[in-house]
Amino acid sequence: MTTVSVGSVTTKGQVTLPKEARDALGIHAGDKVIFDLKGDQIMVRKVRGESILTLIDRMGDLKEDSLSFQRRLRREWTHRGA
Repeated sequence: MTTVSVGSVTTKGQVTLPKEARDALGIHAGDKVIFDLKGDQIMVRKVRGESILTLIDRMGDLKEDSLSFQRRLRREWTHRGA
């Protein structure tokens, strides 16, 4: 693993991905990324054609009922290009 930069977490919990990392992974504005938690590390990967079922499986137990989840997915899908 290569460390490319150090960032700070904002009060809203946001972190900017370093340019070196975005360039290396081909991440651009509007792209989706996956955060995998492994012990005390977070791995960031670009979403590359993974099925929705694979992404849902990664999320584990949902904190909302299926209808609310579907509605949220539709809103996110509709606003992804906005």
